[in-house]
Amino acid sequence: MRISTARPPVDAFTEFAALVEQHDGVEAFGEASHRDVREDRPARYMAMYEDRLIALACMGKEGSELAVHPDHRDQGLGRHLVEHVSQTVSPMRLWSHGNLPAAQALAASTRLAPVRELRQLSTLLQDAGRPEARGDVSLRPYTDRDAEDLVAVNARAFAHHPEQGAMTADDIPASGGEITLAVAGDDVVGFYWLKRDPAELYVLGIDPEWQGRGLGGWLTRHCLADLREGGASTAMLYVEGDNEAALATYARAGFDVARRDIQYELA
Repeated sequence: MRISTARPPVDAFTEFAALVEQHDGVEAFGEASHRDVREDRPARYMAMYEDRLIALACMGKEGSELAVHPDHRDQGLGRHLVEHVSQTVSPMRLWSHGNLPAAQALAASTRLAPVRELRQLSTLLQDAGRPEARGDVSLRPYTDRDAEDLVAVNARAFAHHPEQGAMTADDIPASGGEITLAVAGDDVVGFYWLKRDPAELYVLGIDPEWQGRGLGGWLTRHCLADLREGGASTAMLYVEGDNEAALATYARAGFDVARRDIQYELA
């Protein structure tokens, strides 16, 4: 076995991630890890190779993730990766997408305790219609000239979010998707950001001064109508498990819990 701390080749990583996802029914590496590898962003790695990549830990600025090839499990490789990450990253946190039984067992054997929950919600779109127009807010498409305003509103809306609140102007085109701004006069007071493959309400942000005025539900309905009119039959989104206000808004829009991702931290 060969062990490397170099960034894995993009093709090898992509093939490995797809194989693990096909086997487990859920991805092991999220968008951040894919961008870390693909764009060579600052991150650390531990990769194990035989004739191919058989185990990998990705440690980026947005969290750490690891996976073991299905043919090489129950051989202690996952525990070895955890021990390596714990020596490299502090505090050591690992995401478990879907919180599968194998991940729970690994956590229990390595003193990893759950510290954060991210819920994936989904809904059908057959009844998604547009809400009535508001007198205080209108919508318009985002342009590159809006980057500064969008980053500012996003930072205020997600001031306590460990990843989204740190979004920069460079992250906007790199993340793809389509952004619609909610404006009051010349001021950007909120936005929704969608992706179409798969159909996703990627981000919805409201300036704190405008929260509590029904703007979140109004923007959610517009986003779902956009996705339905684009041909989607279902939509999904991710939301923090302790964000009661957002969970209530999305429940009213028809979303149900489809999956729970758990972030573990070494005790």
